[in-house]
Amino acid sequence: MTLLDIIEQFRAEPWKPFSPVCNCIGKSFRFRHRCHQYGFASKVVIALVAMDNNKFRFMPRILVGFHAWAEVDGERIELARPLDQRNTWGEYDLDIREIIAVRF
Repeated sequence: MTLLDIIEQFRAEPWKPFSPVCNCIGKSFRFRHRCHQYGFASKVVIALVAMDNNKFRFMPRILVGFHAWAEVDGERIELARPLDQRNTWGEYDLDIREIIAVRF
């Protein structure tokens, strides 16, 4: 199994924000475990992030929250949902900016 196969497998899983297994944090830790099984070195990044609110005009323009992703060879790997799908706030996950990050 290649690294791209593993990535696409996790992106294809449904994203559930209140599930400890199928949210961005759970998927990132499971991805790290799967990568280590196949001999790929990876890290999990959990970060306090800033994102533009493009969907809900009654809320502040810049939102702050938590997000997680994986890193392989220093490259950010978004796993929460397919890359062409917007998040709840109307933004693509790759556009989320980290403020403070912890790498595991």
